[in-house]
Amino acid sequence: MARKYRRVQRKKSTKRNPSSWKRLKKQFKFKKRLQQVKIALTIIIGVILVGGTLYLWNFFARPFASAGSTFQGNVSWDSQTPLNLMFLEVVDVDEPSSPTKKLGVLAFNPTQESFAVVNIPVEYDKFGDLYGLGNLSGKNDGLKVVGNNLKRVLGVPIDGYILVGEDGIKQLGELFSHPESLGDVLKFGNLLQFPKVWSIARENLRTDLDIKEIAQVLWYLMQVRSDKVVHLNLSVKLLDDSNTLDKKLSPFFRDEKLATEHLKIQVLNGSNLPGLAGDSTRIIKNIGGEVIRVDNFERQDLIKGYLVLESSGSYTARRLAHIFSVSDSRPPKTGAEARANVTLILGKENAF
Repeated sequence: MARKYRRVQRKKSTKRNPSSWKRLKKQFKFKKRLQQVKIALTIIIGVILVGGTLYLWNFFARPFASAGSTFQGNVSWDSQTPLNLMFLEVVDVDEPSSPTKKLGVLAFNPTQESFAVVNIPVEYDKFGDLYGLGNLSGKNDGLKVVGNNLKRVLGVPIDGYILVGEDGIKQLGELFSHPESLGDVLKFGNLLQFPKVWSIARENLRTDLDIKEIAQVLWYLMQVRSDKVVHLNLSVKLLDDSNTLDKKLSPFFRDEKLATEHLKIQVLNGSNLPGLAGDSTRIIKNIGGEVIRVDNFERQDLIKGYLVLESSGSYTARRLAHIFSVSDSRPPKTGAEARANVTLILGKENAF
């Protein structure tokens, strides 16, 4: 009988080689560190992407820094409504007490398809020092001081501002030699200078316009005919004669849409601030409004003004609400408030 033999297999040794164990341990540590590096890189890339996105958003929403002013700040141009921008050239935009070298108003009037540049002598009523003095005062808002004084002196609305530094103007003058129009600046050869122009503007220009409004302003200027562009240089003598001044300025600031509505307007002063209703009435008349009554309101302690309307939706009411920063409206009562189509009642916050 044949004997059965069992095949004896040698058991593999479970004992690990010390060198292979160390190698495995190093690999594990390397993978762990690699994973940590991946996580860190992911976080860094995420922060960069988020930060870059926010930067681009802020850049395109507000390509130029604002001057930190409380003056207006609610510019929202639709390219159909007149837009008046206060223009100040100062020695240094970063210096709060910087004196004003040039002052004017840029009047974009789509209702007339016109553009007017109104230059004001800075020596009049110490306009050259108002910006610096306003910044050094307790309110620390030179632009608002200058803007409110411009409203009173010129009798026109001011919707926003452009503040430029003297050095930036000089640098731009070196790039473009006496252009006669915006079209000359936008010639193909000059477009190659755009990066440098943009860099100069970023350092020397402050405005409350966003990128959309800047584009709209430039596009509008390109469409205006040369015979619709007017430059007005006002003298000190003319600024002292408000009646003659209004006759000279009102044709360029007249809002044809508002004038066409022919709505009767009354202005009532509820602020107890003398002259507010008269100054406001002058602005309304200079843009083509028909004011039938100017008087004090039955109350003299109003903080916020409001409009009294026969019916909502009129262009005149929207324009007055924007110019005088009035957000509230109410239906008319019997008596004085019912005499006009639109009643503007002014409070202390509407003073300028």
